[in-house]
Amino acid sequence: MRRDWMRYWQRRPAMADRSPTTRFLVRWLLYPLQALLIGSLYYAIRVLPLRWGTSIGSFLFRTIGQRMRVARVAAQNVRRVFPELTDREVEALLENIWDNLGRGACEFAHMDRFSYDGSDPRIEIIGREHLEAMQSGGRAGILISAHMGNWELGARILGQLLVPLGQIYRGADNPYIDRLFRQARHHQNVKLVPKGRAGAIDMLRSMREGTHFGAMMDQKLNEGVAVPFFGHDAMTATAPIDMALRCGGPIVPVRCIRLPDSHFRVEISPPIEFAITGDRKTDVTAALVEINKIIENWIREYPEQWFWLHRRWPKE
Repeated sequence: MRRDWMRYWQRRPAMADRSPTTRFLVRWLLYPLQALLIGSLYYAIRVLPLRWGTSIGSFLFRTIGQRMRVARVAAQNVRRVFPELTDREVEALLENIWDNLGRGACEFAHMDRFSYDGSDPRIEIIGREHLEAMQSGGRAGILISAHMGNWELGARILGQLLVPLGQIYRGADNPYIDRLFRQARHHQNVKLVPKGRAGAIDMLRSMREGTHFGAMMDQKLNEGVAVPFFGHDAMTATAPIDMALRCGGPIVPVRCIRLPDSHFRVEISPPIEFAITGDRKTDVTAALVEINKIIENWIREYPEQWFWLHRRWPKE
């Protein structure tokens, strides 16, 4: 379990296996060009009304996204999870998936224009009492979530409701884009802990001092524990759950669901219940089984709002 815990935090250098010439071109040509494009789009969207920006984002993602190589990954994932769907139904679902991603990308540029103190009529919060119990419980816990709806906005809301709150963060490979994203998240009121050995130590120390943490539990991993996910084993991160058990804190599921016209509903569920045996590896696996069941139910309810573009399952 300790080996899995540390592997989760290890991050391979982005260009470790590339030639010096390739690394030079990527660092000083490709990365700046990517940042210029993304930054230009980001600030262009900011000057537009939110409704206009999200409509443009939806159109672009539905038009361009369907033609990208990653669209094949999304289609394969959809057919794996919903084999009963016809080709036409798969195509319709994929279009709605791109719609959600396009709108979310443009809403990211407007994140600082939402109010997070409960006064914004566009944001509904259900289950706030579970966070209040978590806040007063005396032990740091883990908020588990998935890449659904607008997960960035969900993190920002939780950063206002649960203080202090930290989040495991994997920076973008492009350092210029990563800087832009970090600046956009600056007012999120969430402590970002990067992956890496130092980050793992920082997180455990922070949790022992009372800082709660959020973790996305639906990410593709090469390490972890193989846990059933829609009937197929998927490598699932153990570190966040292991830390929650070490600190004796609750594990609370949270999701941020998209509603029409850039409105959102944050749903906070009661803490996950599972049998505690005292064997750390057994207990972590039992918690992960329950977590994957919860995420499965979320996806079945709102399939168009999940991030289908990564290879969640190993190749068969």
